[in-house]
Amino acid sequence: MKQNIRKILAALVLAVSVLGLTACGNAAAAETEIPVEEELIKAVTQAMVNNWETAQEGELQGIANEDSDILEELVETNRQMGSFMGYFTADSLRSAYAGYLSSREELGALISVDSFEELEIKGDEATLVANLTYENRGASLSMVFNKRNIVQSVALDPKYSTGEILKKAGMNTILGMGTVFIVLIFISLVIYCFNFIPGNRTPKEEEKKRPAPKPRPVKKAESKAAKENLVDDKELVAAITAAICAYNGTSPEGFVVRSIRRAESSRWKKA
Repeated sequence: MKQNIRKILAALVLAVSVLGLTACGNAAAAETEIPVEEELIKAVTQAMVNNWETAQEGELQGIANEDSDILEELVETNRQMGSFMGYFTADSLRSAYAGYLSSREELGALISVDSFEELEIKGDEATLVANLTYENRGASLSMVFNKRNIVQSVALDPKYSTGEILKKAGMNTILGMGTVFIVLIFISLVIYCFNFIPGNRTPKEEEKKRPAPKPRPVKKAESKAAKENLVDDKELVAAITAAICAYNGTSPEGFVVRSIRRAESSRWKKA
């Protein structure tokens, strides 16, 4: 009986522990969850888009190019007044108006704010995307808020058709390849012009242009002597010496052959 009671008590303790851990996890999740006021965020986005259309050119340029200290004072003043600019930082306000000015010409006048996409929350930030329709084309406005509903960044992206995207890609390709070919042609012309600079010719080109030296004339006597002098032919010398000795009946020790010359054929014909 006592063992059963102990088992029941252990099971109860385990169940209470599990429930406590679950409650702690839910509390931690609730603490990290951003207290986003979605309606407030949408109202700020709508007010900024309307201000882009109604503000004067000087006011738009002033906010886009203003110094950070002055913009911080402007934001603080609007925050006290409860105006939509009070929900910005100096940097996010400047980037929002600068981005609109850079895209205003291709967008045209605002027609309507069509819809807001589902709010996306990641960590300490919430992102709201608004779909806008302008006179020339549609656009997507993305605004990132922190946990205090303060705008951190603004991005206005015009929407282009498939034909416009392909046209831009083709123009970029043509410009890139055209620039490369122009540079290559220029380099080729510069290298070709080096040939006309004095003192810049290569040794091979100079050797080609230099006339070839004429062969030195060989004297007839020397050539004839070189042809007729056959004393270096030892076998021939030995044969002639033996023939002379046999004819005269003498020994080869009594004379020395200095040179051997070929006789003219006309003398042999007369013999």
